[in-house]
Amino acid sequence: MQRQRFLFAALGLLTLWRWALLPTLELAPDEALAVFRVKHGEIGGFREMGPLVPLLAKLGMLIGGAGEFGARFFAPLLALAASLAVWRLMRGLFDVQIAGWAVVIVNVLPAFNLAAVTLTPATVMLALVPTAALCLRIALLHAHPLHWAWWAAAACVLGAVMTLPPAFGVMLAVTMVFALPERLRHHLHANGFLVIVGFWSAGVVCWLWSGSPWVWPEWRLWPNLFRWLVLASPLLLVLFVLAGRMAWDRASLLSQRSLPFAMLLPLAALDFLYGPNHHWPDMGGVAWMIFAAMILAHRGTVLGGIASEEKISLRTLALVLAALQSAFLLQTDLPRTLGLKWPFSRQTTASSDSTHFFTADPSKAMRGWRESAKLVSAALEQVSPDGSWFVMASDWRLAVALDHYLGPNEPVKSVEDDLSRFKGRSAIFVTDDPAAIAPPEALLTRFERFEVLSVARVMHAGNEVRWLKIFACHD
Repeated sequence: MQRQRFLFAALGLLTLWRWALLPTLELAPDEALAVFRVKHGEIGGFREMGPLVPLLAKLGMLIGGAGEFGARFFAPLLALAASLAVWRLMRGLFDVQIAGWAVVIVNVLPAFNLAAVTLTPATVMLALVPTAALCLRIALLHAHPLHWAWWAAAACVLGAVMTLPPAFGVMLAVTMVFALPERLRHHLHANGFLVIVGFWSAGVVCWLWSGSPWVWPEWRLWPNLFRWLVLASPLLLVLFVLAGRMAWDRASLLSQRSLPFAMLLPLAALDFLYGPNHHWPDMGGVAWMIFAAMILAHRGTVLGGIASEEKISLRTLALVLAALQSAFLLQTDLPRTLGLKWPFSRQTTASSDSTHFFTADPSKAMRGWRESAKLVSAALEQVSPDGSWFVMASDWRLAVALDHYLGPNEPVKSVEDDLSRFKGRSAIFVTDDPAAIAPPEALLTRFERFEVLSVARVMHAGNEVRWLKIFACHD
């Protein structure tokens, strides 16, 4: 019990430290999108993310101001909620000691630490999914078919849809909790499970009604594996695999102790397929890592034949390396030398991925936006002192980041947006594509002529984070 009090005190101090980190990183485009939707009254939409993330950003900005701290205010609290849900679930399934180790492993995961200081859909999912699992555990302990825990689990599943629609992996994981152990399969026909299905279906209908498109993944083996090595830490990822194999061989599928394994399988499978489509620092579907940490904490006899002292040494080494990698990703410019290309996008070819590992910048999504906005603002002042021009960007990610740091009342538009209300006005067009020599053809047909205003290389800590090309589109 003494150790558990120390664990909770450490979680409290860790939360305070994460709050202190919030203003030290500029908003990434996914975070800026949430702020953009708050700023321009689009909270209820499903553009690139569900409405729950912009809602949390709005509440945080009411508490902590309109800057980085306010926009991310709830991120450390969501990480704390996830840790407490893990502890409570593992204490119920196993014992206090295993619960404590599970919380420690979760909090050294690089992906978890990055999510804890940024507000993206993954941050919210990392809190909702283990909370849903905890509610399922409580519901299964009670005979009442409509115990409050069923409704709480349904609310978490609905929250997942309202965060990252359609949250198919979460619904599949919940189904696996009952389908995997034979003795629990009768719950698939019970009222409690039907409530969860109903809440999930309602959320999916709202998403479909909004007209948001489904983005099909572009899957490649090596980028997927490399992404997991970065997000889970190499040694921990190896231990996850070993622990998963042991759980597969020895799992008691006739009890509730199979719950972490049942949640892990579908979440990991879908993240392996779809996860690389998510941009840095959004971690996509990495909630499976929480359940992998639970299984690893339980399987303290990983590599079963080795001596106890060697097991302790291996566990300590894995935790220390993962903690160092978390710090490496969060608050220094050293990760830039990794050259991790986020995302492994459709603009790169399979052959160029390996070179990008050594030349690209994994943290550029959170660097150099203030400087970029200053360059755009200077160009805008040059051509439009009276403020009659508007700003366009080559894609929504660039548009929302510039919108936040430019701070104008008029939104920065992307080429995909409806521009009908800007008829008759000139514009400046901004792209971060270093190969661009003109605005896209779709824009050229709308303007009489264009000219290059500026070509700039945005630097941070001696490293290039992006090229900006700024064009004036006249008449």
